[in-house]
Amino acid sequence: MATAFKLAGSTNRSKIVLLEKERSVGLHQSTHNSGVLHAGLYYKPGSLKARLAVSGIREMVDFCEKHGVAHEICGKLEVATSDLEVTRLRELHRRGTDNGLRNLRWLDGPGLRAIEPHAAGVAA
Repeated sequence: MATAFKLAGSTNRSKIVLLEKERSVGLHQSTHNSGVLHAGLYYKPGSLKARLAVSGIREMVDFCEKHGVAHEICGKLEVATSDLEVTRLRELHRRGTDNGLRNLRWLDGPGLRAIEPHAAGVAA
């Protein structure tokens, strides 16, 4: 549906036909969607996956705001539970920054628990 929507808004004058497997829209694979928008934190900076994820999340938020679709920008905590994982977490933070993600924050253990008291970790 997203591809058909993008094509319909382009200067391409082709006729678009969207076929649905089920008797109504959204009754098959889309019902298995977790509802999470992936921001591109894990992807290699500059890669196609990273660029698509970062632009895609921004486009989805814009779409929701423009069309009155309820959504929540709640953020995500990536938690390091050991010093070894802190090194990996720093790499994720670098990737996210290099991919152009906004509002990334580094949290120490107390900062993590201030946001999520039930999380156990040394950094987030």
